[in-house]
This record gives sequence, structure tokens and C-alpha cells, in this order.
Amino acid sequence: MNIKKPVYVGIDFGNEYSQVSYYSDKEKEPVSLGLSGPENGYYIPTVISKAVGKSQWFAGDEAKNSTMLMDTVIVDNLVMKAMDRNPVMVDNESYMPAELISIFLNEIVQAVKIAAGVQDIAKICITLDNFKISLLNVLSEALSRLNIPKDDIIFSSHTESFVYYAMNQKQELWTNDVALFDYGDNGLVYKLMSIIPFRGQNLIMTKDEDFSSEVPYSLSENKTACEYLDGKLSEIASGLFFKKTISSVYLTGKGFGDSFNAPDFFKVICDRKRAFSGQNLYVKGACYQAMGTTEGSMLKNYVLCCNERITTGIELKIIERGKEKILRLVKPGVNWYGADCSFNLIVDEAKELEMFLSPVDTVEKQLVKIPLTDFPERPRKTTLINFKISFTSDRRCYVMVIDKGFGEFFPGSGRIINEEIML
Repeated sequence: MNIKKPVYVGIDFGNEYSQVSYYSDKEKEPVSLGLSGPENGYYIPTVISKAVGKSQWFAGDEAKNSTMLMDTVIVDNLVMKAMDRNPVMVDNESYMPAELISIFLNEIVQAVKIAAGVQDIAKICITLDNFKISLLNVLSEALSRLNIPKDDIIFSSHTESFVYYAMNQKQELWTNDVALFDYGDNGLVYKLMSIIPFRGQNLIMTKDEDFSSEVPYSLSENKTACEYLDGKLSEIASGLFFKKTISSVYLTGKGFGDSFNAPDFFKVICDRKRAFSGQNLYVKGACYQAMGTTEGSMLKNYVLCCNERITTGIELKIIERGKEKILRLVKPGVNWYGADCSFNLIVDEAKELEMFLSPVDTVEKQLVKIPLTDFPERPRKTTLINFKISFTSDRRCYVMVIDKGFGEFFPGSGRIINEEIML
């Protein structure tokens, strides 16, 4: 039997709808998988249901339609429930959000395996509009319930997915800046991607602007406001593009659906630019990101500097075999979620730890000293410390140093030094 190699998967996980794609060796690009009815296309309702009195669960459209076939309990708003982190009562039983989300994700993963004809997932990247640690932790737990190894899981923001999608297109489409208009339930959002050479590096910079107050989603549903919407979008785009050299423009979001028509806006975005419209940009970008981690990414020679990416390198001065050495802890351009690291170090005569912060857009390094004077004094090389760094955002870093002592001879004091570093 010819067993295909594991597949790379991208999932755009939303509160109302989700999407999924997998990388097709035949098509040489991500392929979106539609699990929903024809009225929803590639949109999968982020909903599950449970048959009353039974251990039978449904997901997506099957969950919504199950109410017509049997007595079921519907569970929706899974993103909101994950962020609340409170138990959810379903059919007189209590479930944690991670349990419920794992049921939904399992349905998607199994559908991908069937469609791709594979038995295993190589990497899975979940992209989110709401990149919050509370949601990320619940999703991590949900995926662990599916026995997907932690190292095979990536979390990405919509901005990151936009960059991965754009950079995997023909080079002529990203030679200059790349623009994205996202017109979804929360209104209009604009994203701009620029590549800037700096100190021998290619920095991918992004900028997000929120126009939801000027262009709410309700405007797209108001048939009498078409002319006003066209004018407003044209005005915004003209201002954003002024003195900018843009290679391509992407439109995504339900507001730019099949019935969307804005002649003046189209003229602005198509003037000496390539313009594209589609509803699966983020999920395909997530798939490219999953694939790029092992197959080689278009971004391997670039440093991605956007929200959720750490743009400051973090290093620690150590002594190894009698020689001073710099230990790199965090490389610029990595996502803050998953950048945590931990090392055990033996203290010789040091009274403090010396860390160096290196922002990608500056030449000078910043020295940060962490005193160890709170730890008990011991003979040389008889203090083992555990050094940990963790993040709660791309700008907020936490350092924890724990005194472990030195075996039975010098028991650990249990003392902990905590430092917060703003990057």
C-alpha cells in the first residue's frame, strides 16, 4: 500500500466560522477544504452539538443540522468560551472549553486526513484574529487531547498569516509593499507589509490600521449605502496609497463577498497594482507557515517584525570551559507564544546575570543586570540555578531565576528572583 507522507494543515479558528486548508503536493499550494454546505463555501460553523442522553457529538454544519434529526444540545461561541475558561454545562454534564474545542478540531483533522489520503499530520498552524494567551492555552490543551505533539503545533496571528501568504506568491507581487483590506464582522481593517533592508538583514515590517468606526460591517449589508460605501473606501484607499509604491492589494472578509461592487474603489486599488479578492487568504497563509517550518520557508532569509513577533534578540553572558561566551536565548522574529526557554546554570563567582537586548532596528545592545544577592552565599560552583524566560506578549518578557542548591551538600533555598523586562 502506498502511504502518503504526513500533510501540513492550516486552520483559521474563529468564533462564528472557521476554515481549514492542507498543502497539496499535486497542486503545489494549499487547498481549502469545504466541510460546510454550499451556502457557506469554505466556511465551517464553529459549532458542536451533543445528542441528548448519548455520547454522540457533531461538529460544523452537521451540528447545526442535527437539531432537525434528533434531540441535541448546541454549543457555539467556542472562542468566547475558551477565553472565559469557565466550565460549560452540556446535557447536564460539565465540560471545560478545551474538551469542547477538541471535539470540533478533531472533526476538522479527520476530514483533512480523509481528503488528503494520509494517516498523519506533519505540522498544524492555527491562525487567530484574537491572539490572546487565554485562548492560546486552551487551544494548546485541546490539541494535546488529540495527541498532536507540541512541537508540531504553531499558533499565528492573522497578520502573520497574511505575510506568509503574500511571500509565497510570485515575487513580482511583493517586490514593493503589499496591502490588505479585511472587511469582516468587526468592520474594516487595513494591513500593510513592507520589506526593509537593514544592517544586512531583510526586515518584514507590518502596519495595522483600524477603520471599523468609519466603515462598520453594517454598511455592507445596507443596500441603500452602496454609493456612500464606495466613496468612503475610495477615500480611505487613496489616502493610504498616497506616495506609496504598492505591488499588490488583497481583499478579504465577508464584506467583500460576491455581491460587493464598488467601481471607484476598484479603480483606486487596481491603478498600477495587482488586486485579488478571496475569503481563504489567512487559512492558506497558515498552511504555508506550517509547511515552512520543516520544508524550508520563503521567510528563512527575512526577520518578520509584526505584532506577536519578538523584534528584540535576547542573549545571556556565560562562561563555558573557561571562556566567555554569549548564549542566544531568543532570536528576533519568533512568535512570543512558544518562545519560552529554560536553562540550568552553575554559578561560579558571579553576583549577577548579564543579559543583552538587541532590537533589530538599532545597532547598540542594551545591558540588563539581574542581581543574585538574594541567594545564599556558597563556595564556588556549588550553586545550581534554573534560569527561565517567558512571555505574555511580544513586548513583555519575564525572567525567573530559582536557587536549586547543589544536591545533598547544599540544599536549595527555594528562593526565586523575578524580573519583568519590557522589550
